[in-house]
Amino acid sequence: MSEKIRTPTVPILITLISINAWFGFQTYQLFVEQRNLAAMETGQETTVVTAKKLRVQLDGLASGTSRLAQQGNANAQQIVTELAKHGITINSNEPK
Repeated sequence: MSEKIRTPTVPILITLISINAWFGFQTYQLFVEQRNLAAMETGQETTVVTAKKLRVQLDGLASGTSRLAQQGNANAQQIVTELAKHGITINSNEPK
C-alpha cells in the first residue's frame, strides 16, 4: 500500500482564512461602534448646551441670593441657611 504524504498546507490555509475573517469582522464591528458613538455624541450636544446655559443661570441666581443674604435680606438668608444644611455652598466670589 502506498502511503500518501499529508502536508499541513490545507489546515494552515483554513486557519489563516479563519483568522483573517475574524479580524475583518472585529474591524467592521469597531467601525460600527465608533459611528454609533459619534451619533450619540451629536445627539447629546443640544442637551449639554442647554445644561451649560441652565448652570450659568443657576450660578447667577445663587450668587444674587448670596449677595442679598449678605446685605441682610431675611428670605435670602433663610435660603442660604437651608442650602447649607443640605451641604450646598454658594461661592459669591465667582466672576459675574
